[in-house]
Amino acid sequence: MKKLCAFLLAGCMLFSLAACGGAAFAAANPTYRLRFGHAITDMDTFHLYMEEWAKAVFEATNGDLLVEIFPNSQLGNEEDVIEQIRQGAPIGWQTDFARLGNYVTGLSVVNAPFFVSSLEEAFSLRDSATIQGLNEELAEQFGILNFSFAWVQGDRHVFANTIAKNPAEMSSLMIRTAPAPIWVESVNSLGCRAVSLPYGEIYTGIQTRVVDGCELPYNAAFNSKLHEVSRYVMETGHIFQLNSMILSRDWFNSLPEEYQNILIEECNKAGIAASHALAEQTANSRAEMVAGGITVIPQSELDMAAFIEKSAEAYEKLGLTDVRASVYADIGK
Repeated sequence: MKKLCAFLLAGCMLFSLAACGGAAFAAANPTYRLRFGHAITDMDTFHLYMEEWAKAVFEATNGDLLVEIFPNSQLGNEEDVIEQIRQGAPIGWQTDFARLGNYVTGLSVVNAPFFVSSLEEAFSLRDSATIQGLNEELAEQFGILNFSFAWVQGDRHVFANTIAKNPAEMSSLMIRTAPAPIWVESVNSLGCRAVSLPYGEIYTGIQTRVVDGCELPYNAAFNSKLHEVSRYVMETGHIFQLNSMILSRDWFNSLPEEYQNILIEECNKAGIAASHALAEQTANSRAEMVAGGITVIPQSELDMAAFIEKSAEAYEKLGLTDVRASVYADIGK
């Protein structure tokens, strides 16, 4: 009977851990609680690894710091969440450097065209004194702490119903992208015209010819079933996308130093693992899209020299040329 009671008690404890919102490794009375949100689904690779991060933090702090993960924009839209973060709320969010560039322009360089091209280069940005300085400016002036950017989605490509192998051929295409300035200028620098359209409207936008196509990583494109409405993918790899994790600087500073280190270290560890896992999934997503009828136009058939040369326009328009040079000097690129 004692063994049965112990088993039932253990089962109840596990149920309570799983039932608490988001990543939800509940403690009876955690001193610190962080609600962390994102816009992707709870089936996304990043979400699953965020839960691993939350579990690791919970265990390393003996249940004293609870991170709860909320998918599907359950905490609200990104603009509202970031404003709460700036006000010091115990809330975090997965965003990207393009969004952070709205506050500190130099940070948007990380999402600029052909800036980095591999996981190794992406991870090396954490050691860049230039990036660290820009992050300090973000924290000091806007109260936003960019505490981890080891979460990499990889190459973005152009999906469309017309083959375009160089900037001149791209000039007739309207390509959907996100509304941040660096996204817009990066896509424009391919030669096409960038069009801002909500993420959830990409499929119907292409289907109804509101836009001629979009630019996304393979995994996101496959999950959105773009092979059903796009005939071609031009593997431009024009942006190697890094996501970043942000929270309130003031709230972070309220944590014991040990907990601060745990929060960052475990987030970086989970992000690196998630990035590698996502990179492995990319080949499968590509193969599934090909099986679904899409035709791949590889880089060997594209005028990549022309695309790279024209990408300088994005850096020049946003004043990022010197920032790029400074970061490259930091990382030896």
